[in-house]
Amino acid sequence: YTDIRTWMAKLDAQDRVSRGEPIPDDIRRLLGDIVVTAAETDGAVDIYSEAGLERPSLDQLTPAWEQNASMPDKAQMAIEGLRADILREANIATNGNAVRHTMFSERINKLMARYTNQQLTAAQVISELVELAKEVVEEASRGNQFEPPLRTDELAFYDMLAREDDTAIDVMGSDTLAVIARELVATMRRDIRTDWTVRDDVKAKLRSNIKRLLRKYKYPPSKQKEAVVQLMQQMEAMAPRFAEEGAP
Repeated sequence: YTDIRTWMAKLDAQDRVSRGEPIPDDIRRLLGDIVVTAAETDGAVDIYSEAGLERPSLDQLTPAWEQNASMPDKAQMAIEGLRADILREANIATNGNAVRHTMFSERINKLMARYTNQQLTAAQVISELVELAKEVVEEASRGNQFEPPLRTDELAFYDMLAREDDTAIDVMGSDTLAVIARELVATMRRDIRTDWTVRDDVKAKLRSNIKRLLRKYKYPPSKQKEAVVQLMQQMEAMAPRFAEEGAP
């Protein structure tokens, strides 16, 4: 019981670290300084070591490694190690993109729920995690499908626009959504202020510009209100970094 409780606390600590969240004091006390320090620096390394596995890069998950990781005495540790790595790398790759970050997190949560409910074997979970890891690796170059390529910030707004209306891409085309995304980033950079998130006049101006862009490019009217709310939230999430970088 004590071993299981310690392992669960350790995995919880690693999960929180991968999401950039602090580790609660009760977990720190339970695990002790040495274990928590290991989790804070790179907890997944310790998990792989416990399983007798070499820690792989997400872009080098070979069939041989997957087969070895699926062995009964290694599978559970491998699952936890991969889960931690994918969450951490997805957080880096999405770089403030709320839609994609949520998508990766939800897919992992659903996968682990199916495993917990015994709908999937350990080997099947590892196989699906490997496929998800490939998507995380490809995330950094996803904007290259557009001409010109969408930068990370532009891609975040594109994803928000596409998510708010499932038919938007069919009706407007991905190129048009990409144009709106580029203009949204340009608008935000032009109007950026270090304190814009607490200044009603600046927020009102940004909100007005968003509405104007959506109307200009004939974004589905029934979804415009929701899109404005979501786009403003995305802007607020990006604002501190934009302010620090300064307008070009």
